[in-house]
Amino acid sequence: MSIMLKIPKIFYADRRSAGALADAAVENCAKEILHKVARDLRLRRDEHEIVSEPARRGVGCRVSLRTPSLMVDVTNMPVNRPVSVCFRTRRGRKDMSGGRDNDVPLEQLDSREAYDTLLGGLRLTAGLDLEQP
Repeated sequence: MSIMLKIPKIFYADRRSAGALADAAVENCAKEILHKVARDLRLRRDEHEIVSEPARRGVGCRVSLRTPSLMVDVTNMPVNRPVSVCFRTRRGRKDMSGGRDNDVPLEQLDSREAYDTLLGGLRLTAGLDLEQP
């Protein structure tokens, strides 16, 4: 059983006029969450990468956990809505589009049972062995 994630309040905040400090805070929190997801999936360092695309004017930042078969994105859109989390399949390291996005409600990361269910779905999507210790 894994420990659930604590979703930072800034993920729910209105960040339209918050500026670079808020963008950096969201990016750092997203990296921490994706590192935790990678640990909980028992991915070795050579099996994944976490990549940030910094915020630009009118476009929020995106932080991605990438494996050869899976992408998990945390996206900060500069509008009055929560940060979004989604995952999709991937065919190799060069496939940046993959399948369709599967949205993950932030509440699913806050509940132990729901988070464990999400990890099971990510393992299945990534083709990881569900029987790993």
